[in-house]
Amino acid sequence: MHFIPTWASEQDSEPYSIELPFEALPPSDSFPWAATVSHHLLAHGQIDALFREIAARRKVRTFFIVSPSHWNLSTKPWSLDDVSWNAGSGRITMTERKKEAALAKALGVSYDAQVFPLEHGITTLIPYIARYFPNARVAAVAVGGEPPVNQSDAEKLTSALAPYFTRRNRKYNFLLISTDFSHLSDIKETARKDASSRVFFDAPSKKTWIYAVCDNRPGIYALAHLIDEDTKCVLLFHTTSYELSGKGEDDITSYYFSMFY
Repeated sequence: MHFIPTWASEQDSEPYSIELPFEALPPSDSFPWAATVSHHLLAHGQIDALFREIAARRKVRTFFIVSPSHWNLSTKPWSLDDVSWNAGSGRITMTERKKEAALAKALGVSYDAQVFPLEHGITTLIPYIARYFPNARVAAVAVGGEPPVNQSDAEKLTSALAPYFTRRNRKYNFLLISTDFSHLSDIKETARKDASSRVFFDAPSKKTWIYAVCDNRPGIYALAHLIDEDTKCVLLFHTTSYELSGKGEDDITSYYFSMFY
């Protein structure tokens, strides 16, 4: 069987990392069921911390990952496939085949085989899943994430995910919105865009999702339409590529790590 490589299977050491203090954490007895997470390894320390905190609070059978589709490889509105990943250290993470097939059926697409081997919006996260949830499987979807959002497609994605995130099924499933926020901006413009994104995290709802300035707008749309009146959001980290690297002050990407519980 062919396994898609990940960073953990192709390098001998952990990625470069800067530790940051948590901005906040959910209560220790909370039950998180969704999160926003970066797919840039520059934020390795924060990605690892997010998964560690999820694992401290619950078990997960299936991670549903909604990722941007990079590099214009997708031939369909939603790209899915039945694949396995080499997560390093002898660990393999598999697709949850029945759920992946059900998602494809609900979205009305066949599998799009050329996308996942190169999709870092998914492969970046797999080693963390394997580390903290070695028995979990994955159901992944790659979507065109940049604006403008095709609302009909976003609604269809939300409907396809909804059965897995009822109050009952959140016990087994976890929704990961793989996304980075402001891109290609200087310090001042990044701060302006991030202030807009913060509106969504401060009060996530069907009305505020539009404020999130990110590369996965359909994913944020789906998340905002799957939460209910009892859902709470906490920001673990807000940082930028410039803060983490000290380089590229005119070409900054920003990161919001959040949990919904």
